[in-house]
Amino acid sequence: MKTPNNKTDLSAAFNQLRQRFAESLPQRAAAMSEAMQAGHDAARLRTVIGESHKLAGACGTFGYSMLGAMARQIEQLARVVQQRSLAEQEQAVPELVNLIREFERAVMQAMQAAEQNAGYVQLQAVARSSVWLLLDDEPLTEEIRIQLQGFGLQVQIFNQFAQLAAKLREQTPAIVFSATTLSNGESLFKQTWLLNELAKQQSRLIVLSDTDSFAMRIRIAQLRAEGVFFTPVNVPELITHISELLDYSASSGKVYIVDDDKLLAEHYALVLTHVGIETRISNKIDNIIEEVMQFQPDLILMDIYMPEYSGAEIAGVLRQYRSLKRIPIVFLSSEQNKSLQISAMSHGADDFITKPIDDVQLTQALKVRLARSLQLKNLIEKDSLTSLIKHAAIKDAANMEFMRAERSNSPLSIVMLDIDHFKRVNDSYGHATGDIVITALATLLRKRIRKTDRAGRYGGEEFLLVLPDCPTEQACQLTEQILQSFAALHFNADGQQFSCTFSAGVVSSGDKVFDCAASMIAAADKALYQAKAAGRNQIKCYTA
Repeated sequence: MKTPNNKTDLSAAFNQLRQRFAESLPQRAAAMSEAMQAGHDAARLRTVIGESHKLAGACGTFGYSMLGAMARQIEQLARVVQQRSLAEQEQAVPELVNLIREFERAVMQAMQAAEQNAGYVQLQAVARSSVWLLLDDEPLTEEIRIQLQGFGLQVQIFNQFAQLAAKLREQTPAIVFSATTLSNGESLFKQTWLLNELAKQQSRLIVLSDTDSFAMRIRIAQLRAEGVFFTPVNVPELITHISELLDYSASSGKVYIVDDDKLLAEHYALVLTHVGIETRISNKIDNIIEEVMQFQPDLILMDIYMPEYSGAEIAGVLRQYRSLKRIPIVFLSSEQNKSLQISAMSHGADDFITKPIDDVQLTQALKVRLARSLQLKNLIEKDSLTSLIKHAAIKDAANMEFMRAERSNSPLSIVMLDIDHFKRVNDSYGHATGDIVITALATLLRKRIRKTDRAGRYGGEEFLLVLPDCPTEQACQLTEQILQSFAALHFNADGQQFSCTFSAGVVSSGDKVFDCAASMIAAADKALYQAKAAGRNQIKCYTA
């Protein structure tokens, strides 16, 4: 499903989905009525139960709450009829038929009324790579600006709170880095409208203070700031913190959606995509393992009642795979019986959300669960210093992308990077400064690679990039851009300023001489040492 890229597209997509759902209602109501008229056997009742269950969950989502309540009544009565003997069913069926006819009439009235959509909250779009600075120290502001722009970020500089507030009425920054007090005596703590607006627009606040005390930290915590720095500022550490916040803002995780009601699944995908969550809808249940393996979601959102298999059965199958055990599964259903909910969760699910659910509540509920899932994933996969994936995880990523490239006959490039003369940095400036250099390169890699690419810390000052759908020439261009940006960064230690470079080896599967990812990594490593031998601060491409 194509993701809308602006507010107009989003509104149009929601309206289109709602219209498609509305147009399907008469046919779905008629299908239940025809099923009952054709007979009262078990198969006909299952048809009514299945359709009314889906409608009970979907109608409220698309703005037809009354129809959803009626569909739930039909489902409950049909289940009661289903449990009775044939003789008892004959007595109860007329009541069920009348209820379905009432539902049909209500559907026609709703169509004729052409109710307007209640609408969706349209937040002002956040400029994902925009950082606003409001500091009194001009040299510091300029140094931060240069560093941030070196990482490809957009920077705006302000001198007064009023100036920043005025701009906030027009645009929404991803991050604001502000001093607590300006030279003219203005205090950030008194900017009530500004602070509320930043929170409302979901901008992140980082604060700079001249004094470090418990009382000051309490006041800053009351501002809901997501970072605090004290003078003198450790600029590389600040840049790393900003980068991590931007990475979190840009992607809030990945959700795989399993629901036989395709319109409802598309709606959920649209809602979640709008708040920065990447989604994929299951295409075919029989292929779910392969699809989940490829997509690598952080959470699976699954309907518990589906025609072929139940959600509990699918969850049980997913839990049979070691690599999928950590992924949380959230059941989504109009089932309100708590005992049945708990029973379903015993098959390997982690939570249960009842349909219909408000869009805002859905996003909030999933964001909380995603945050926890990502925290656990990061603890397992991420290097604590660089926030890049660890040695084993980047090798796994290379293996997965190699197999995918083989299947699709698409190019895969692997890049091995190593910081030049890094031992000299540690010996001259200390290991703490060396860590800052490593972190700066890691931050640069995260900023410059594509969303589909993977970057990992291979060991020490060595890094590995896995670039799917990327031929050799494109990989070399990307690496060269990163090399130039890294060389332009300036580091300070003991009053001395210095810069660093790296050497890199690039290899592509397009050479058709590799039988596995490990052989590609070995070739990239060989090309890296050729770059070192040739004088460092350069890139070498592997040739067979």
